[in-house]
Amino acid sequence: MIIAERALHAGSPALGQFYVVTDGASHPFKEGYAHFWEVIDQAVLGMGFTSLYTRWKLPDWFLMPIAHLCDAVGYVTGARLKLNPFNVRVLVMHRWFDISRAETELNFKPIIAFNDGLADTIEWFKAHWLPGFQAQGGRSAGIAQQSEAKIDIQANVSK
Repeated sequence: MIIAERALHAGSPALGQFYVVTDGASHPFKEGYAHFWEVIDQAVLGMGFTSLYTRWKLPDWFLMPIAHLCDAVGYVTGARLKLNPFNVRVLVMHRWFDISRAETELNFKPIIAFNDGLADTIEWFKAHWLPGFQAQGGRSAGIAQQSEAKIDIQANVSK
């Protein structure tokens, strides 16, 4: 934000533009992306949990009809179900961001490499999130209550 603010002057190419900034080329693959579920699994293992790949998984072609059924049930009952077509699409889509415009027009340079940031994030979750999860009995068939509360707040905001 500070770099973008400094680029705002008369005639600047940054005026009225939208920029995405990430950790850039420090991702594990030269195309500039990371495999989301592999990175999440690395974080899960880093906090001492069992690998996600040992869990039962369902393909998106199977989940999408169920998500539409959940949408219909939610429409009829007025309930807000967490499995819906939007959530399935978001979980299975491939995406990455090109930051070249931010680099050339704002002179943006990532300062924390992907792997360094991931290691710091895992350490933060171990120190701040994990104790609360363990204090609540560590629900193995769900998510931590503090995470559930944040999801519920977002669901209520979008109503």
